[in-house]
Amino acid sequence: MNALMSLPMGRWPEALERARLADAAFAAAYARTPDRERAWIKTGLAAMYAAMGGPLPASRQRCDALGHDLLAASLDVPQDYVLVACGRDFLSPARLSAVVMAALCARVPDVAAVRVGAAWPKPLITTLELCGVETAARISRRDWAGLLAELPAKGRGVVVLLGELILPAGISPGLDVRRAAVAGKAGVFGPGFDAAALSFAHPDCTFYSHDGQCPELSGWQTGQGSLAEAGQAAYDAVYVTADEALTLAADAPLCLGPGREGFWLWPHLPPEAFRRRRFAAVVDPNCAADAPTPGPEDA
Repeated sequence: MNALMSLPMGRWPEALERARLADAAFAAAYARTPDRERAWIKTGLAAMYAAMGGPLPASRQRCDALGHDLLAASLDVPQDYVLVACGRDFLSPARLSAVVMAALCARVPDVAAVRVGAAWPKPLITTLELCGVETAARISRRDWAGLLAELPAKGRGVVVLLGELILPAGISPGLDVRRAAVAGKAGVFGPGFDAAALSFAHPDCTFYSHDGQCPELSGWQTGQGSLAEAGQAAYDAVYVTADEALTLAADAPLCLGPGREGFWLWPHLPPEAFRRRRFAAVVDPNCAADAPTPGPEDA
């Protein structure tokens, strides 16, 4: 355990503790989320878990003789905590799941979520419940600044910002803050997708339908251009046939096929992003002490 930690596992700074959602709020949100929406969340979670490879070992250590008389050792262990902070504009169960699942697969012992300046939408609370994260709070912008100021007492961790959330001035320079942002638009090429499931997974995004039929749902518009031109549209994801998705036919971070409406991954936030790494290098004792050290030209 980090010697600087003064808050035990499970305990967070007062700005979060006094605004914790009660268990009844989780239960009510879960009960009021229709069965099909819970099924969409569960299907997405299962696929994310598989894509991330499940939980990493509690610790990983290796030692390698790398040549040029170099003996190197490395160790990685989970961060002490991950705090997921959502702005009031953030509404996506799928993108929230992708951060939380990565932290859990990294075996981070303390994972919490806060929503700054707004109430929690029921689908997001249900998502946290289905992920197994029951530490969540609704905090004011003033308390947001206080929470970040007190976080070093939790040890070493990562803060992930979702949505247009502004960092207050004067936060600790040692605080590790990552932003998970999207442009807020996706292209749908071809049939076979559940438009309602896509709208549920990303209600804060605009979907552009390129197959000639645009669903009569909020947030859907008719798209222009072919899949080959999708890169020019700067889509966060494209939804295409399974064959096209597997060939990575489009210039987009994610190419998703039918049945993957609730799936998401953040390329820069895999489970490994929520681990601490240590590295050591020594002279390999198995190398002769009087042997000349080879240079790069001898490799």
